[in-house]
Amino acid sequence: MAAKRFKSKVDRWIFVLLIVVIIVQIVAVGSAALQARDPIVTTGLIFLMIAVVGLMVWLLLGTHYTVDRGVIKIVSGPFRWKVPIDQITSVTASKSPLSSPALSLDRIYIRYGKWRRIMVSPADKAGFLKAIGHELS
Repeated sequence: MAAKRFKSKVDRWIFVLLIVVIIVQIVAVGSAALQARDPIVTTGLIFLMIAVVGLMVWLLLGTHYTVDRGVIKIVSGPFRWKVPIDQITSVTASKSPLSSPALSLDRIYIRYGKWRRIMVSPADKAGFLKAIGHELS
C-alpha cells in the first residue's frame, strides 16, 4: 500500500490567531530593534523574531499526518511522532483544546500503547480513519 498523506484541518480562528501572533511579534521586536543602541542587541532581537515567526509559519504549513507501512507519522513543524497502528487501542472524536499536533479543534483522539495518547485533526477525517483501519468509538 502506498503512503497516504493527510493535511491538518485548520480552524479559521487558529489561522487568524497565528497570523496575529506573527504580526505582533514582527512589530514588537522590530520596534525594539530600532530603539536598541547596541548592534549586538539589535541582531539578537532580529534573530529571535525570525526564529519565532519561522516556527509559527512552520507549524502552520508543516502539520500533516502520513500513514505508511503500519505507522502513522505525525509532523508538526519541528516536532515528530510515530504511532504504530497495531498498538492503537481506541480512536474517539474530541474537541479538546489541549496542546497537540492539530490545527483544528475537530480532532481525533488516539490512544496507543500502554499509556500514550495524541490528538490529530486531518482535513479528510474519513479518509484518515479508513487508512488506519479504525472507526470512531
